[in-house]
Amino acid sequence: MAKRPCPFSISSSSSSSSSSSTATATATTSTSSSPSPNRQPNMNHQVENLLQTFLGLADSPSLSIDLSFERLLDSLPSDADQSLFINRALKLGSILLEAGKRSARKRSSNHNSLTWALPPDLTIKVFSMLDMQSLCYAAATCSMFHKCAMDPLCYTNIDLTTVVPKVNNAVVSTMIQRAGKALQ
Repeated sequence: MAKRPCPFSISSSSSSSSSSSTATATATTSTSSSPSPNRQPNMNHQVENLLQTFLGLADSPSLSIDLSFERLLDSLPSDADQSLFINRALKLGSILLEAGKRSARKRSSNHNSLTWALPPDLTIKVFSMLDMQSLCYAAATCSMFHKCAMDPLCYTNIDLTTVVPKVNNAVVSTMIQRAGKALQ
């Protein structure tokens, strides 16, 4: 069975004549149907190893990464192959950025819920005693506070006399919807 090329890069040992076919083969393998179920765990392990190696490059000087990227880019024969290579690099970068952001949000949310001393029902009770502006500030703090601030009990007693004069019908309507049947 022929060795499949890595879908994330083009081998630096490819010659100019074969790099176009390598790019085509790489594009084909990355868009083909998913591998058979018995090969999936091995593929996941390979991707995890590749990702760990790739992330280890963050400690190396950026100049060496820039030079390596430029050498790989210059080794490609046509503008189309170079554009495809750049687009893949940008796509991989954005995928890694989004995965990093998602993981950071998840970690901070878990950390907040573990370090916050009060259980959610007591937090909701405290939030129900806040004025609307303070409740909005608390809801913007973290995802756990946002979930607690969306509880209908926080909107049982809406006092519009202390609110800033910028309260319009949409704001009142939103507060009434959040309060639901608990509105007094």
